[in-house]
Amino acid sequence: MSSGRSLNGGVSRCYPFFAEFKECLKTEELITNDDGSMKWKNECYKTREDYFECLHAKKEWAMVKRVNEEEARQKALATSG
Repeated sequence: MSSGRSLNGGVSRCYPFFAEFKECLKTEELITNDDGSMKWKNECYKTREDYFECLHAKKEWAMVKRVNEEEARQKALATSG
C-alpha cells in the first residue's frame, strides 16, 4: 500500500490518504500531561481514520446495511398493510 502503485501501475485509490497521514505523522509529538498520561500533540486521528476507511470501508458497508434493512422494513410494511 505505501508504494502507492495499483495493479494497473497507476496511483492506488488510497495512496492520497496514506500520503496525507504520513505527512501528519512527521509533525506528531507525544506530550506528557500533569497526571503522567501521554497524548499526541497534532491529533492525526482524523487523517488515520480517513485512510483506514478507504482501505476497509467499514462505515460505508455499515451504511449500506442500514439502508438495505430500512428498504426491507418498508417493503414488509407495504405488503402487510
